[in-house]
Amino acid sequence: MRLIVCVDERGGLLFNKRRQSRDRVLNMRILELSQGARLLVSPYSAKLFEGADNLVISEEPSKEAGALDFYFMEDKGYSLSDCEEIYLFNWNRHYPSDVKLDLDCKKAGFRLESTREFAGSSHEKITEEHYVKE
Repeated sequence: MRLIVCVDERGGLLFNKRRQSRDRVLNMRILELSQGARLLVSPYSAKLFEGADNLVISEEPSKEAGALDFYFMEDKGYSLSDCEEIYLFNWNRHYPSDVKLDLDCKKAGFRLESTREFAGSSHEKITEEHYVKE
């Protein structure tokens, strides 16, 4: 599985059971990454990718994701046991959050493969970090 997560500068994911932010250009980047593979999402995240041919909506996307699948994680849990890659997108802003990502990629056995920055539709700068299992 290839895990995709979006966080703020402090690792925040959600606030009051809602996503902190969204960005049209970031969503297009996720669709570009997952092209040719399945993109698994929870029902909550599904509307971000409406109309995508590779979209699979699941109540338990982490459990359903296969080796070559992408899993966009927002409101459901995740397991790194079958995870080979992590795409971590940082909003480069601080938003209020009450749910944080509890993951240190390096301590979890992943090495940073690449980093890139791009401008989003609603964010001046979004940082993409790509980690690969060692």
